[in-house]
Amino acid sequence: MKIYLKRDKSDVDSRYIVYSQSGEELYKIRGKHTRSSHRLYITSGEQCVAKIRDTNLSMIRSCYFTTKDSSFHITITHSKGKFAVAFHGVTLFIRGDIINKSYDILDIDNTVLSCVCRRFSASNDALEININDINFELVSIATAVCLDNVCTTDAIALQAT
Repeated sequence: MKIYLKRDKSDVDSRYIVYSQSGEELYKIRGKHTRSSHRLYITSGEQCVAKIRDTNLSMIRSCYFTTKDSSFHITITHSKGKFAVAFHGVTLFIRGDIINKSYDILDIDNTVLSCVCRRFSASNDALEININDINFELVSIATAVCLDNVCTTDAIALQAT
């Protein structure tokens, strides 16, 4: 199943919209900034289906993800122009280039759960997420959001050094 994650600036709380291949809106991701974190809410219609709390502490960034059924967090560190991603609470890992937004999310047995890549068109700049296991749809979306936030903020800071 292919879905598309696109930045949305239609109102002050909007962050992303997730679309199906046919262009139907599947999820909306809204956010709120606090002093120490960025809170994101993945909604389907009016119902909140998942929450992400993104914290940034110097060289370590953590994204905490919760649904009614599960929770995990991702720790992202950067050193010498490279990022390292570690999942905690699930047996997943990343393979690929997160700075250029071309990576796979794999299970511990190397099964590819989803592939993320950047897609450009005349009217659209979005992340394409190819989900191979529907049970990991929200996990794939949350991971893509967390890594996209890192790539757009931390990568710029790394390039300046």
